[in-house]
Amino acid sequence: MRFPASPVRARPPGRLASALPLFVAVCALAGCRGGKTGPDTASSSAHRYTARAEVVQLPTPGRAPAQIVVRHEAIPGFVDRSGAAVGMPAMVMAFDLARTASTEGLRAGDKVEVVVAVDWSRPLLHVEEVRKLPPETVLEFGMEAGQQR
Repeated sequence: MRFPASPVRARPPGRLASALPLFVAVCALAGCRGGKTGPDTASSSAHRYTARAEVVQLPTPGRAPAQIVVRHEAIPGFVDRSGAAVGMPAMVMAFDLARTASTEGLRAGDKVEVVVAVDWSRPLLHVEEVRKLPPETVLEFGMEAGQQR
């Protein structure tokens, strides 16, 4: 027994089908930002410190990880690995640069403000942001580590 052939009618796409590309795009964007911490991202539990500094050396092109060397002012509230607020004296220090931190337009001797993220659980210590300060900014270095009066 044969069934009569019935014409197949194409149905117009429903709301679900037309929303599918938008849903895929939103999921893809969420995956890119995803809240996960990569090797270059400090967790939300990281301590962040803002310090003023002078650029000593800019990153070497092609070197990974990119590093900036700065002479920074003291960081009074710096917390060590044990969780004690010990402060950090003014000193010259090299920091890895987060991919989000740009040194474009900077040169050695420029005065900057840096945001340093410290996550002892990873461990991670890097500069997340660099902002150029006016050249007339006066920095207070006081005693550096290792100096005697």
